[in-house]
Amino acid sequence: MFQKLLNPENPLMITMTQVTDCIFLSLFWLLGCIPVLTMGASFAALYDAAFRGYRQGEKHTWHRFFRVFLRNLKPGLLPSVVFAGVFWAAAWGMISLWNGAVLGQLSWMLFSAGAVVGILLLGILSVLFPMLSRFENSFLGLLKNTVFLSLSKLPFTLALGAINAVGLYLCLRFIFPIFFLPALLALIDSLLIEPMFKPYLTPTESAAP
Repeated sequence: MFQKLLNPENPLMITMTQVTDCIFLSLFWLLGCIPVLTMGASFAALYDAAFRGYRQGEKHTWHRFFRVFLRNLKPGLLPSVVFAGVFWAAAWGMISLWNGAVLGQLSWMLFSAGAVVGILLLGILSVLFPMLSRFENSFLGLLKNTVFLSLSKLPFTLALGAINAVGLYLCLRFIFPIFFLPALLALIDSLLIEPMFKPYLTPTESAAP
């Protein structure tokens, strides 16, 4: 009975492995983001490991995370700076608009318009590092292709921004979701991002259940 229970192909063991992977991938991602210059490699590795592990059934997702992280350390340096700059500028803008609306200095309509722009920017940023993990680009090519693809698939991009905005709020509001939500969000994001990538991938690269 115990042999059957501990069989790696047992549905219970598979579920436990996936939950454990989710937690560890999220922790590895968090540690990789602490030095700001390595956050690009960390985001790319998290997305790739979550997509390959959960949707394509690859094992040893931790090993894949570190391989992709190391591979993208150098290419991810400048995109990390861009990501940090745009993210913090957008966050500062949203906080300013919120405070202005609450104090009656600005209209809620202006805040709503700003929120849509913020969600769009977050959606574009959500495509940046998955693009880094799947394609070889120069720095400028990466930025240009990310913006072009994001704007050409605007509904997907806005959905990505909204989903990740909710995830960001939950992590900041309750803290504990940060120990599992990043990997889960990467998996959810892949459901929207992979269809965006599909026309530019070979059948083998784009294969996913």
